[in-house]
Amino acid sequence: MKIFVSGASGNVGKTLVRTMQHIEWAELVGGWCKETGEDLGEIAGIGPIGIIATNDLKAGIETTKPDIVIDFSATPVLPGNLKLYAEKGLNAVIGTTGLTDDDLAPFIKEVKEKGLRWSVISNYGLGISLVRDFIKKVRGYYPYVSIIDRHFPGMANAPSGTAGSLAKAASGEQGPVESKEVYPGVLGARISDVPVLSQRLPWPGPYSEHEVLLGRQDEIIRISVQDHTSDIYMDGVFLTVEKLPKMAPGTFIRELSEIIEAS
Repeated sequence: MKIFVSGASGNVGKTLVRTMQHIEWAELVGGWCKETGEDLGEIAGIGPIGIIATNDLKAGIETTKPDIVIDFSATPVLPGNLKLYAEKGLNAVIGTTGLTDDDLAPFIKEVKEKGLRWSVISNYGLGISLVRDFIKKVRGYYPYVSIIDRHFPGMANAPSGTAGSLAKAASGEQGPVESKEVYPGVLGARISDVPVLSQRLPWPGPYSEHEVLLGRQDEIIRISVQDHTSDIYMDGVFLTVEKLPKMAPGTFIRELSEIIEAS
């Protein structure tokens, strides 16, 4: 499968480049990033591989003619990237976060109309996907929920897209809280009526943590998923890359569990 990577010089992008050197069915054909003219292998720290980076996404795609694109770029450029993928009729695996459901609505419509296959998933880690499924299963028994996301100060978004997706999985009426906020937002921003707090401290860049607390009378469940490198996303990403083209035309995937459960 011929694969093009958008955001090839980021933490995840470099990991994608390295990982593809060990997947027999995956062929890296090009990458888009600001380091135009440089070898993608050199950027990824593995030495030259003969694939040169471009900073012209349209030209890169037209030249390499990929079967699928993997996008881990940045929120500000993502809408333009998605428009180009749809225009070129490309299947796409998107890991870049920051767009709302309203932002994605026109792309969902276009994917269905053109018979494309896209996944736009906030976190391709298996741990987060399994935790999300657990939350949905038990949420009805635990009226109290709180979510904390922890990242380094350079993290683009607050909260993370992952925290937002966890909140949606835990949506529903919250248990009563008598405390009144003396300072606005101190109890957390509300996403799907679930309080979400973001912490930004100088942890190493690839590190992230998402903590979910579920409560009922006299019992608290505390779940913490800590990710220390971008390698933990690779199983989920390439499982999606492998399965997505075999799914029905017009498919638009929002959760990794849909991929895991697909035959």
